[in-house]
Amino acid sequence: MKKLHSMLLAGMLFLSIAVPLSWAAEDEAKGTGMSGKPQEFSEIEKTLKTEKMDDLVRRVSDLEQANRFLSRRMQDLERTVFDYKSRT
Repeated sequence: MKKLHSMLLAGMLFLSIAVPLSWAAEDEAKGTGMSGKPQEFSEIEKTLKTEKMDDLVRRVSDLEQANRFLSRRMQDLERTVFDYKSRT
């Protein structure tokens, strides 16, 4: 009798976990299908390209700013070394 109860409990536990997981898997599979008009896809593609270009422009700007900072820092270090050498 105890064995039967434990088997029923294990079965209920398994079903309570397995069924919601299978529903979630079905929902994900349904959501992955692409539906829409070709015009909508081209608009989305244009938007993504524009966002990518904006991101690249921002990154280049950041790199230019970092380059200017490092150039100024290098000039300061060269002056410091030159001043140090001129004292000795």
